[in-house]
Amino acid sequence: MSQNKKNKFSLRKNPTIAHIINPFKCSEDNPSYLYYAQPITFKSMQIAKLEAQKLNINVTLYAINFPEDDVIVPDYFLKLPNLKKSTLSEFPKLSAKKKLPIIQEIFDSILNNTIADYIIYTNVDIGVQKNFYNYIYKLITKDNLDSFIINRRDNIPKFIFNKRLTEKELDLIYKEKGIKHSGKDCFIISRKILNKVNMKKMFTGYAPWGNTLYELLKKINPETYLFKDEYLTFHLGMDRSIEGGNGNKKSPLFPLFKKNLELSKTVLPLDIIIFESLKIFIFKILVLIKKIKKIFLYSYQFIIIFIKKLKNLL
Repeated sequence: MSQNKKNKFSLRKNPTIAHIINPFKCSEDNPSYLYYAQPITFKSMQIAKLEAQKLNINVTLYAINFPEDDVIVPDYFLKLPNLKKSTLSEFPKLSAKKKLPIIQEIFDSILNNTIADYIIYTNVDIGVQKNFYNYIYKLITKDNLDSFIINRRDNIPKFIFNKRLTEKELDLIYKEKGIKHSGKDCFIISRKILNKVNMKKMFTGYAPWGNTLYELLKKINPETYLFKDEYLTFHLGMDRSIEGGNGNKKSPLFPLFKKNLELSKTVLPLDIIIFESLKIFIFKILVLIKKIKKIFLYSYQFIIIFIKKLKNLL
């Protein structure tokens, strides 16, 4: 963040904040761990909101979901109209019976049904620290940020002393530092910026929707900032890469990952697509060079050993 940005006098007085999540009713044995993680997310948001209220910061919690998910939404959330679109309706041949929300429908709903100045979107398995909204408010009012992303702390333990952590143990969870994570799953966007976002038919749960949104925000607002080291959000355990079929061609879920990848190319401007393709190409070249070096090293070592053995025989 530039020094000018930090020192700039803020004209933003008492901006209102809407935090929206997408709850999902699932069974206890769901491999995503959402059955246990969501109540922690819900409670952490409520606690953070109560902390913000002490400083007269206006935060409203919103949930948007499919009708069958209504039953798990706590009463301290305001419910937006139920989602109508999903991967089942938009991509029935690819869905693998996965009913995932279209991210743009979520954005359109929060814009049309609220008057909030700033919108926060986080994945439903992302908990927040007590001071989360207070810190967000500071970044908005003091640092004049219109769009920014906060990377989570990952691999927070699910158990301590063989006891599963729940929303009742949030005080313990807050103290766990976890590890850094590069995934983008907490977006804070001003209304004026979000009005310019069009994610088309991209859906949540599968890469690269988060990175696509980040790249799009940077195109709309070059001052978009990525916070990599703040301990403001957390995630229990570590995601399985197979969950989204993310790059695993053998996974039955791979077609959805591939579709989201294709859709990302319709969302991003051509210059970003070219730049990202170039980065991938360079990365592949570097990987290839590394493999070739390893082959040469092994070959060299083999030749040296062979020569030594040959000398011993002579």
